[in-house]
Amino acid sequence: MINMLPNEQLRRERQRRGWSRQYVAEQIGVADPKTIGRWERGVAFPSSYFLQRLCTLYGMLAQDLGLVPADHKNSLPAAGANKTQLASEFIHDNHMQRHVSDGIIWASLGLLPNVSDLLCRWSSLLDMPATDIKHLPEEAHG
Repeated sequence: MINMLPNEQLRRERQRRGWSRQYVAEQIGVADPKTIGRWERGVAFPSSYFLQRLCTLYGMLAQDLGLVPADHKNSLPAAGANKTQLASEFIHDNHMQRHVSDGIIWASLGLLPNVSDLLCRWSSLLDMPATDIKHLPEEAHG
């Protein structure tokens, strides 16, 4: 059972920005603004979906918003543990889609990616001469 405590940090950040619960609810897609109050009072905890939305809205980490359940604070996942969820959010974000309207190329990197092979594959898919890869910064080659 998760030990729920009032979330003063979440409330404080919302109020510091001059946002109402209604505004936050609208921005993250929560139907009932009372839900925001329940999260702030510690009566309920946001799902991972809304947790990510809150972090994006506030531009802060979950820990900094007090959005890590009390019994999970010492077992936080490693940075980047929600890469798939973050990538999914990126794909479905209308603002981001406007900036990458030509498309997005994704690659599964794994623990030891062969970046040079990936770049060669991408150059082939994009009808780009493989010799152009040589002009990329060295960091891009792995």
